[in-house]
Amino acid sequence: MYREAFAHILLQREDHPTDEVRLTYPDTIEREAASFVPHLIVCSDDASKVRMVSVSSWVVIRYHDRLSASVSLDLQETRLIQDPTIEDFLGVIEEARRC
Repeated sequence: MYREAFAHILLQREDHPTDEVRLTYPDTIEREAASFVPHLIVCSDDASKVRMVSVSSWVVIRYHDRLSASVSLDLQETRLIQDPTIEDFLGVIEEARRC
C-alpha cells in the first residue's frame, strides 16, 4: 500500500521530472536493481532483501503499532524516523540525491 502511494507522489513531482520510479516485489528486487541501478530503494518491512542488493541508500517503511522508517544514506549509520510524513520522505530523497 505505501509503495504505490509513495511511487504515485514521486511520479507527480514537477521539480524533478526526469526521475525514474519503479515498483517491484521483494523476490525480484535483486534482478530489478541490477538492471536499473537505483540511487535509493524504498521498501516495506523486508530489510533483509534490501541489504542483499548493492545500493548505497535505502528506506524501510514499517507499520506495527505506528509508522516508522529506517533510513540509511550513502552506507552511513541507519537512523529511525518515527511517524514520518511525506515531507520527511521527500527530504530523504533530496539527501540521497546529494550522496
